[in-house]
Amino acid sequence: MKNQNGGVKIVLIVLGVIVGGLFLLGLGGYAKLNDLRTASIHHETGLNAQYLDNQNLLSEFVNGFYEQLGLANLKSAKMDQIIRDAVTGRYGDDGFSANGAFFAAVKEAYPDLAGLDIYDKIADYVRAKRSEFKNYQTKILSMIQVYEFWRQDGYIDSFIIEKIIGVPTRRLEARIGEDVYYGPEALEKMKRIVISGKARDAFKSGEMGPLEIK
Repeated sequence: MKNQNGGVKIVLIVLGVIVGGLFLLGLGGYAKLNDLRTASIHHETGLNAQYLDNQNLLSEFVNGFYEQLGLANLKSAKMDQIIRDAVTGRYGDDGFSANGAFFAAVKEAYPDLAGLDIYDKIADYVRAKRSEFKNYQTKILSMIQVYEFWRQDGYIDSFIIEKIIGVPTRRLEARIGEDVYYGPEALEKMKRIVISGKARDAFKSGEMGPLEIK
């Protein structure tokens, strides 16, 4: 009888250890899952905000051009396009010389500016904003690189991130005007660094369209 009781106790102890181990394992798994989900929220909401910041910055550059240079009378869709193209690199590094593509576009759109001796101020403004905009684009690229490394690093973690959490999730949003892209499609949009063209079209396609002044 004593042997039977002793055997039952051993079985109960073993079962208790197994159940306790499974509980701790489940608790650890939940903590890991929760930590990875929190990290995904941090990465994706940060990318969303930075992507919007990049677009807002480009719009601010265009508006600031007229205010800082006292050229409010030139405000137009044509000039907006020229400034966006210049800031995003449409005219290249050597496009700001006296005979460069940038000033050729400005002169074509506004021939009366030729006698105002303002081209140097315009060039200085655009060069400064190009550098600042480039820094913003570099920043979002760095954030994407960190995000990509995080979601692919480690066999177990990457499996949980992709198969269970579903990263990139629909939390990742690329908002371009009234259009919104989610998840993997949003990530692809964010990777397309703006190089030229109208702000909205450039953020949608990531391509350099021809300059058309009508």
